[in-house]
Amino acid sequence: MKWFDKFSQSVKHHLKKNASFILEGIDKIPSGSSKKVKDEQARWIKTALERLDTTCDEKTRNQILVDTCPHAYPKTRIKQMRAEFERPDKIEDLLELMRKDTSWAGGSFYDYSVRKDDEILITKVPYNPKAFEKATNDEEKHNAYCHCGLVKHSKEQISPTFCCCSGGWVKQLWEGIFEQPVEVRLVESLLLGDVQCTHAVRIPGDFL
Repeated sequence: MKWFDKFSQSVKHHLKKNASFILEGIDKIPSGSSKKVKDEQARWIKTALERLDTTCDEKTRNQILVDTCPHAYPKTRIKQMRAEFERPDKIEDLLELMRKDTSWAGGSFYDYSVRKDDEILITKVPYNPKAFEKATNDEEKHNAYCHCGLVKHSKEQISPTFCCCSGGWVKQLWEGIFEQPVEVRLVESLLLGDVQCTHAVRIPGDFL
């Protein structure tokens, strides 16, 4: 239930007037891992995001979901990349180092990042790189690529806004590297009909 707790906290933090409307029924969501429970949770998320989409602008929706990310980036990884960044003092050198990492079942733990003007575009590595390579159709590729079990297995058509949540994972790493807040936005996602999921991190002015 950690996702629901963080979503609730984030909505209340970013919204004053419409928080209760967005979160209506959250106290009745069941906990557990059964298919019935998961389906009910997915239905609530679908409804909550529909309310969010019709109530908030895109920037606010993104901020709410980025802050909802329930996963903590490994601190040792952040420290390692910060140390590497201090040595070459070049973003491109750090991105190249990240791309060479193959510790995620043959894929990069740091995803695949390239610099474009004042942003870093970060494309998610497939959740199961080997299965993704062997996939023979779109459904198999989708299931092997997506990191979110709810998106992969839900029968509900969930709003693409949900995918902004994984931007919180990206944000933790780059705020640790730059040692200051960064802006993250969703560029591509499976729920948008894209073949991959990409977030953009705006490079702080100090490093341009």
